[in-house]
Amino acid sequence: MIRHRQSRTRGWLGLLCFLLLAAPLLAKQRPAAHSGRSSPAPSHPARAQGHDNILLITIDTLRADHLGCYGYKAVRTPTIDTLAREGVLFPMAISQVPLTLPSHAAILTGTYPFHNGLQDFTAPPLSDNFRTVAQAFHDHGYATGAVVSSFVLDRSWGLARGFDYYDDHFAGSSYLKNNLALVERRADGSVNASTAWLAQHHARPFFFWLHLYDPHSPYHPPEPFLTQYRGHEYDGEIAYVDSQLARLIGWLKREGLYQGTTIVLLSDHGESLGEHGEKEHGFFIYNSTVHVPLIIKPATDSRRKWHSTEAPVETVAVAPALLQTAGISDPIQKQFDSPGLLAEAGGGAPAAYSETFYPFSSFGWSPLHGLETEKYHYIDAPKAELYSPPGDPGESHNELAGQGAVAGVLKAELQKRIQEHAPAAAPQPGGSLDEAAVAKLRALGYMAYRAPVSQETLSHPLSDPKDKLNEFNSILHATDAIDAGHFQEADALLTQLRRDDPGMYILPFMQGEMAVRQRQDAAAAQYFQDCLKLAPNFDQAMTGLAGALQAQGKSEEAIQWLQRALQRNPQNFRAWYEMGWIQERFQQPAEAQASLQKALAIQPTFAPAYRDMGMLQFQQQNYAEAAGSLQKAADLGLVEPTLFNFLGICYSRTNRLPAALRSYKKALALKPDYGEAHLNLGLVYERMNQATAARREYAAACRAQKDLCALAKRRE
Repeated sequence: MIRHRQSRTRGWLGLLCFLLLAAPLLAKQRPAAHSGRSSPAPSHPARAQGHDNILLITIDTLRADHLGCYGYKAVRTPTIDTLAREGVLFPMAISQVPLTLPSHAAILTGTYPFHNGLQDFTAPPLSDNFRTVAQAFHDHGYATGAVVSSFVLDRSWGLARGFDYYDDHFAGSSYLKNNLALVERRADGSVNASTAWLAQHHARPFFFWLHLYDPHSPYHPPEPFLTQYRGHEYDGEIAYVDSQLARLIGWLKREGLYQGTTIVLLSDHGESLGEHGEKEHGFFIYNSTVHVPLIIKPATDSRRKWHSTEAPVETVAVAPALLQTAGISDPIQKQFDSPGLLAEAGGGAPAAYSETFYPFSSFGWSPLHGLETEKYHYIDAPKAELYSPPGDPGESHNELAGQGAVAGVLKAELQKRIQEHAPAAAPQPGGSLDEAAVAKLRALGYMAYRAPVSQETLSHPLSDPKDKLNEFNSILHATDAIDAGHFQEADALLTQLRRDDPGMYILPFMQGEMAVRQRQDAAAAQYFQDCLKLAPNFDQAMTGLAGALQAQGKSEEAIQWLQRALQRNPQNFRAWYEMGWIQERFQQPAEAQASLQKALAIQPTFAPAYRDMGMLQFQQQNYAEAAGSLQKAADLGLVEPTLFNFLGICYSRTNRLPAALRSYKKALALKPDYGEAHLNLGLVYERMNQATAARREYAAACRAQKDLCALAKRRE
């Protein structure tokens, strides 16, 4: 998938204030600000009695045919294999969409992507009209917790609803160093967070969701797995995840919880690994990316008896299955698009649905829809395909020409499935879309309320993604070149692609993001404007344009574009963050704080917003509050010398000298020649009557920064 960069560096307002006597020295420049969601615990109903615990484990990007229990010999997965032996393995589970966010939305709500509207990463957050299974468990007395391992599943998308605890906490520095789509946490950290929560919340039945992201690209397993699986590092990531699951299972056993816990393990989607010309996932819906593992290890005394089936089962059946396991009846069952795994195991010949709108939403090409039975896999596209996976597992032989009648039946069933489960209300026209364009969107199965592509694109027949594979791979090549800093190579690729396909909005967006990285702000603004001409409702481009305009001193225009972005997506915490930054520049501290608070209400773990909030409070001389905000930023993993210097100032101003001492030392550990921190540390030593240490720091301040010498010598 294209990993759109969603952050950029900002210089903070310059602050220089030489304070005499016991007053510490302020830094000359504030820490770099960058643009970029645990929710308050709901009240608990009466305690659930006599129910088993439920543990849902989703492993990102995991192909079923790369596990030992599914017949793969090139990787060791003893933990997952044991769960399969002790439980029930479904040999043909099908993901409804090969993208992380919409697939998890389908799993947690029991609804098809075209029903809930979250079909790809250009869609708005999950509508409040849809409940999650966490809400059902919470309302029936369960403790509910979740640990997710990628920013892609952060709470602003709506998946946190119903969870008492939703850990989407990532190291603060990762927001600044990485493209947000690459912000992740390794499995060991996520397992640690999971056992820590479970240790405090297993006095009553719990529903817990653990999401592990490691098999997702790029593939860099830690040692010893990197060495053991060199040349097939994807398998190394899987082996590493299995080793961390062994830690979790071992903990459950030691705590006496394993036998009383039903464990449901599955993946959101697979990985193509070059099959059909696709390197990763999302672009096609062949079985390499939609065939996923599904294993249920029931609690020892579970009242439910699970039986496997050779027929395809859908991941939207997992939510009903979870409630069936717990024996819960809840209003959420009215929204389910599947009767559940128990019903499917005993019923007829089900067919599993899948789709991808990634080719459509990002590139303006045709979406794909598929339907899979025990014998056939039909893919509806401008050039339709029909495969027989039992005899052709690689799906290399299209049987459509000789099996037209079969394809016709499956296409009719596919259309019926969409019609039966699509929302009653049509998508609302947005931007430049007229009713005819909206009708075409609905005919394509796109149920989000606004389209990211232009009406002009919708007025022509859409290209088959198979025919656009070279273009797609060129875009990925350009993305890799940008990641490597090879901007000239990337620009040449993107420029040629724009000549070949001038209607593809994602190309000028990528050029705009690349120009931002090179600090070419005027060029970036023009690229983002070109993008918005093609996709008027693309809020990421609006936010990018606002940043480029602000960098040119055009603050009023920047605010207007941020307001448009927030109208399009009120959950865009990056836009709220940028808004606060600009308002601060306009000397509007109250407005800036309100915007930062909105950003933090959406993403409470966004460390840069706490840092900026702390600096606003510092300017207002609210040193105690500033210390709390700055310390929160540090606790969330933001590691900057200037952050610790200002934190030390706040602690010093509130007479917490030992804390100030620790903060200045942290600043100097990061930047040993930080003259201002040396001087401030000397002032603290002086107040603590440690004259020798104070003189040492004053001398170090003078060596590091000559303009501090006069002040330092005055203190000696």
